[in-house]
Amino acid sequence: MKTIISVILVFTCSLVALADKKDNKPADSEVAAVSLSGKVTDEKTGETLVGVEVKLEGTDKKCYTGFDGEFSFNDVKPGNYNITASYISYEKCELQKQNIDIFSTQLEVKLTPVQ
Repeated sequence: MKTIISVILVFTCSLVALADKKDNKPADSEVAAVSLSGKVTDEKTGETLVGVEVKLEGTDKKCYTGFDGEFSFNDVKPGNYNITASYISYEKCELQKQNIDIFSTQLEVKLTPVQ
């Protein structure tokens, strides 16, 4: 009887150990995600712009610049994105096919005033 209980106990511990190893493996989306940030300024004066809407096209991600003109996105998967910045009294800026990866996560956006 002790032998059967010992075998069952070893088998159960082995299953728990294997299941634990499988659960601790990080998902691809967790490993690959990066943060993207940048600054939006007036093209002519160089002043930072507050409240500019910045969107990652093809996703549901958008944000607005703060008092320092800076914006940031978290959990962005590396790849090519079209990025749009729009603000009242300025021309809409569209950055086409920006390659976002672990080495290029900082953008500088300059908006041109409407004349």
